[in-house]
Amino acid sequence: MMAVIFFVYKKRVFKAILLPLSIIFLLSCGGGGSGYSPDPIESNDVTEFSDPIAVTIVDYEGDAMEPFISRDGQILFFNNLNSATLINGMINDTNLHYATRISYNRFQYMGELAGANIDELSAPESSVNELEGVATMDVEGKFYFVRTIDYLNQSSSDYLRSIFHADYVDGELTNLESLPNLRHGRDSSQAISGELNFDVEIDAAGEFLYFVQGTFSGSSVPDSADIGVATINGSVVEIVENSEALFAAINTPALEYAASISTDGLEIFFTRAVESGASYEFGIYRATRSTQSSPWQNVERLTNLVGDLIEGPSISFEGNCLYFHQRIAGVFTVYVSERN
Repeated sequence: MMAVIFFVYKKRVFKAILLPLSIIFLLSCGGGGSGYSPDPIESNDVTEFSDPIAVTIVDYEGDAMEPFISRDGQILFFNNLNSATLINGMINDTNLHYATRISYNRFQYMGELAGANIDELSAPESSVNELEGVATMDVEGKFYFVRTIDYLNQSSSDYLRSIFHADYVDGELTNLESLPNLRHGRDSSQAISGELNFDVEIDAAGEFLYFVQGTFSGSSVPDSADIGVATINGSVVEIVENSEALFAAINTPALEYAASISTDGLEIFFTRAVESGASYEFGIYRATRSTQSSPWQNVERLTNLVGDLIEGPSISFEGNCLYFHQRIAGVFTVYVSERN
């Protein structure tokens, strides 16, 4: 007998049918150049970051979440509020947006990202509220993001899939395609409802895809969330054989998600949410390693980055600026912190 339950992904409610319980550039923050740096950062010894300042997105109003700074530092991608409804009860549609650089902490809003968003709002009683968000892109313009519209549509080729990739050129995505559901310890064809990849990060070279494996079963937060890594060649995605071991020092019983990888692959930033009584304490953490094949070590919290729902780090190409979001007076805003 099948059980019908409700699970929630970032405040967005899904009705899930589960099987029986067996289921970068110059010296400041990306600089102003138009090309990519030929010399990625060689040392990650500096761990201190300045107190953050708010990023202004000129001509944009509303929540801005899950920022991603492009590898040339010229574009800030983000999505609006991750919720099926606004604070006033109106239906909300979570879409991808972008803004172009004025300075490292000031961007000009350009609009929604063409080719990414499905603009049909779901009715309040609908079983699915679609979402497009969590942008990331390599130096060649291969763009990755999360979309949930067909995650539970058993007649769709995107059933139980939430990671998509496409080609990005001048504010538009083309050649959109979904990628398999990724999880340690099983083949993607064995994906089940409630297991959701809700964050994704591609490295600058476009060779390694970092993903989050989340499990949802009715709570407003995941039962579990861990980070893993896969290799990607076109649409062929294979989880790195020792992915679990690589992340052994990062993944804990707490929730780890929203990874951002440095250009040299030796530094990673991520969010950790630790259960604290009836709520969660959110923080941005950093880990390092000596080679790209070594396990992550030296996990530490960026203690001066504190606030309400502080999440979603994105490190600039040369590693000089860290973008993230936090909630201030009820509104999610993008912030940036400079490496001292």
